Amino acid sequence: MNSNRRQFLKNTALFSAALLCSRHVCARTSNSPRACSLRGGLQANGIEMFRTSGNSDLDRSINLELTHIAESFKVLPGFGFYDDSDGQNAFALDEDLIPNTKGTVIFGKQLLSDELASNEWGGLAVAGIMAHEFGHIFQYQSKFYSLLTQSQSTDRLLELHADYLAGYYLGLKRLRSGEIDIKAFVDSLYLLGDNDFNSPDHHGTPIEREQVMLAGYKIGLTNNSDIQQVAEMGMNLVITI
Repeated sequence: MNSNRRQFLKNTALFSAALLCSRHVCARTSNSPRACSLRGGLQANGIEMFRTSGNSDLDRSINLELTHIAESFKVLPGFGFYDDSDGQNAFALDEDLIPNTKGTVIFGKQLLSDELASNEWGGLAVAGIMAHEFGHIFQYQSKFYSLLTQSQSTDRLLELHADYLAGYYLGLKRLRSGEIDIKAFVDSLYLLGDNDFNSPDHHGTPIEREQVMLAGYKIGLTNNSDIQQVAEMGMNLVITI
């Protein structure tokens, strides 16, 4: 095992311990990138972040999934849950709120519950949403955030690129886990698309989100482990749509 691999696994061990963090209050600073709003207009200010979903078995499964996503994207964000009963959401922040992590992903408990209950593959949709948010963390920590936001009046390119990265991760997951029903995440993305073309929070149309996610999924099935190369391919795709 090479030294870079050993160091990443060491960092991942620290990451796993910090994933389900202690209760914490976070506030997005004015200089932070705009939060990814999957549903509704939830503000990031003053949100309480909790260490558990409320189900210890589910927490262990989520922790394992997050470790796989982190290794695939070469990022180590903190992760927690919050009460999204007033509007389902999950989002990524370019803030280090938990020791030994870089960036933070927060997942709504109601969003988690509803996705899991949606069908037998609801867990796959949850994995896809988490991968989408980790995709934003990767963007923040690489050249892609500035490249995808410069001269843009909406978040569309940034969001479509994160969809591509989420699809890529699910392709890797398919290779690792065996048969999965990608339609579960396709359906989730389709519902989360919008036609608010002039809104700063525009995420892309339902068809666009489905298209780029499936393109990323196909790349994941090739087992390409070079996340920088994959992200470049994704950027080249979304800027042409």
